[in-house]
Amino acid sequence: METLFPRPVRGSAAVLREVAPGRSILHSCLALVVLLLLTLAAREEPAYGATPPPASGPRASAAWITGANAQLNGARLIPGATLFRGEILTLGEASSAALQFGNDLVLAAPGTELVVESEGIKLRSGRVQVRLAGGDSFAVSGPFFGVHVAPSGGNSGSAEILVGGRQAQVSAVAGVADVMTDGSDRPYRLRAGDVATLDAGSGDAGGGQAGSVSSAGQVSRLLPDVQIGRASQQTTASIAAPVYWNDDLHSGPVGRARVSLNDGSLLNLGSNSELLVVQHDAQAQQTSLDLAVGRMRAAVVKLSRPGAKFEIRTSTGVAGVIGTDFYLLATPDFTEIIVFEGVVRFTPFATGQAVNVSAGMKAQISRDGSIVGPLLALFGEIQEAKNSTDVPETLVQRVQPSGQKPLAPVIISVATGGAVIGIGLALSRREHVSRDSP
Repeated sequence: METLFPRPVRGSAAVLREVAPGRSILHSCLALVVLLLLTLAAREEPAYGATPPPASGPRASAAWITGANAQLNGARLIPGATLFRGEILTLGEASSAALQFGNDLVLAAPGTELVVESEGIKLRSGRVQVRLAGGDSFAVSGPFFGVHVAPSGGNSGSAEILVGGRQAQVSAVAGVADVMTDGSDRPYRLRAGDVATLDAGSGDAGGGQAGSVSSAGQVSRLLPDVQIGRASQQTTASIAAPVYWNDDLHSGPVGRARVSLNDGSLLNLGSNSELLVVQHDAQAQQTSLDLAVGRMRAAVVKLSRPGAKFEIRTSTGVAGVIGTDFYLLATPDFTEIIVFEGVVRFTPFATGQAVNVSAGMKAQISRDGSIVGPLLALFGEIQEAKNSTDVPETLVQRVQPSGQKPLAPVIISVATGGAVIGIGLALSRREHVSRDSP
């Protein structure tokens, strides 16, 4: 008869010997549990992205996030998450993020997709702003271009990069931004306030390259000892050498150069002078030059388009012209103007109170904004101004009109102050205002 009470329980050691003779079942269970935990740990994914390869190392962290539609590798991105090389950040229309790369910061706007790279980021679409806190550069690569943001002149570097389809825009906010398009063999430097617009395809222009740099004109006369600075490179100027936007021309003690701009204007650079061609858009009639130091003479074609400008900046202010022939002498302490024809309007940085200098007159504007003149320019002063900037044709080669060819359309356009204007330029010959060419 079966009893209602359970059988006496034997010792555990006996049970273990009965179930698995020669092996401890407790040890087996513990081993299975440890193995299971290790397997789960190896396969577990964090909430903010996939586990990176151990060798990749952390590259950035999510400093802050707005909105709920920020993803890293398809999973939700949370503040404080660590980002590794190769990981993909995607922001929805209502989300933005700040990524900390060491001391540097990358702000990503809604609708942005980027990939974390070993030296920076790859921007697939959207908009980012790079803010540098140190002395190193930061790389942003795009679908058909690359940008290196760097500090300059004691100022930290900062730039905005926008990618949309087959077009992109790069804006230098502080420092410099060197832009290199695919197929190009040299970078193009943007300084604070410059904006470059890029296009992914150029058709037959630029030899089939993905992009090219905007042309401003060419060197048409030359006395040796003139250098052209382009990005971080220096080349010796030669007859017919192209001059591009943001080219920096330096003349030595005996060097002089004439630059024929695409709109027909002529620039004569005297000795021991430095001229930066910030912008020259012939079609839109938008020109901006920086005369850091030295002498120059400009014969400018008449401006007729709405909003047209031709400006030359010096250490003390800005000279604006409509169509004229004039001379500038720039020093760190003052700027001197002599007008041969037309009117030059000079606005000092210190006061903002402009002064108009008419033909046959001169004026001197100091760094503190004080103005001497306008006064009648003496004959000897006029002759000295012309002689000090003249590039004698009898001593140098000259580009012949018959040898000039139209320039191919360009793909990058650069503007100062955020106004992007025009993308097609061609070399043209037009009558300049002055009958006495500089």
